[in-house]
Amino acid sequence: MDGKSGIFLFCAGVAWIAVGYKLVALARNPRNLNLWVLTLCIALPAAGFTMAVPAVYSAVNRFFGVPNLASLLVYGCIVGYSITALVMLMLWHMPAAEALPRARVLAVFYGLVLVAMAVLFAFSGATVEAPSDFDDVYGPRPVGGTFLLVYVSAFAFGLGVAAWRSLQFANRVARTDGRPWLRRGLRLVAAGSIVALGYCLGKGGYVVAAWLGTRLPALSDLGTLCACLGALVITTGFTIPSWGPSLSAAAEKVRRARTYLRLYPLWHAMYQVMPEIALDPPASRRADLRMLRDLDFALYRRVIEIRDGRLALAPYLAPDDEPSPPAGTGGRTSAAAAAREAVRIRDALARLRATHPEEPAAAHPERRAADEDADLAADLEFLGRVSSTLRRLPPAPTVGSSPDSPPGATVDSSPDAPVRD
Repeated sequence: MDGKSGIFLFCAGVAWIAVGYKLVALARNPRNLNLWVLTLCIALPAAGFTMAVPAVYSAVNRFFGVPNLASLLVYGCIVGYSITALVMLMLWHMPAAEALPRARVLAVFYGLVLVAMAVLFAFSGATVEAPSDFDDVYGPRPVGGTFLLVYVSAFAFGLGVAAWRSLQFANRVARTDGRPWLRRGLRLVAAGSIVALGYCLGKGGYVVAAWLGTRLPALSDLGTLCACLGALVITTGFTIPSWGPSLSAAAEKVRRARTYLRLYPLWHAMYQVMPEIALDPPASRRADLRMLRDLDFALYRRVIEIRDGRLALAPYLAPDDEPSPPAGTGGRTSAAAAAREAVRIRDALARLRATHPEEPAAAHPERRAADEDADLAADLEFLGRVSSTLRRLPPAPTVGSSPDSPPGATVDSSPDAPVRD
């Protein structure tokens, strides 16, 4: 198997996987016209790449008893893809009642192109099998070259309109819609279409150059690479609106799991001094990891328990000399603010331990900030930075029983201490 065959098989495999993915969706929703068109839009290039593999190419020719018929079928599939893509974009962009009449016009255009290609192929004299180099062998001939030019011209028309429509629709989605993966998919379709236009330029340029007496096989090969790369990008673009949100959900779950683990040092330092803040304390760090099975609840409880601990520490916190930044400025999540808060919490825990080593701390709801529930994401980021900083701090120095009192006792608020029962 040569390199070109391997590329064709890879592109065909990716496309057929996407077709299978869409067929599963069709089984659940067989009346969805958009799904049918999208599945056909992916299946056509998948069939084209499959038949372009030399072994399959030869088998198709033997089955029908017509030399090089697979070239006509491959190119018919590719042009069919570009027309179907336009129909798909219209169905996404406008109501079906408005899109279907335009789709019929495109279907007539496609039929005329197929007829022209079939007539030119019949008179091209392509009687000698050329499974790997049909374009190179028959492109320099007048009729064979015209066949190729009709094909790449129709394909280029479809690609150009698809790129324009995709960008137009993507901009509209960006202004009016809350579906970022649809916007990204449309932009990928546009980008893939532009890349695939290099195929049309390469093949067309090869034919024209051959007619002028110059053979440029590298130009034809470059065009083939553009077609393969463009097809992969376009297939991704058409399918990513359906599986992209799952990526976002997975990424969000990973982010929340990291946040939960990142908060452990801060929570553990408070729990060592104030075990009453924990609703259901884990017996060990390993047991704490098992809480990830119910991540949303575990993260919510962790934040609440840290906030409760922070409220209970309010009388023992040294004053923050830095003024609070205005709401919405993001200053609360700065590294400097987190570092100051970590030091204040470390020292407050030491003061609490020194003052009431056996008594639970009382909460002080009047010290609770009004905006603590306003932006959970910002709060998680800030608490995460505080926790990371606290983990790196040395043990608290000898402190007094209050922020303004003489030195008292020392407490080790390190998060590496064993969990207190």
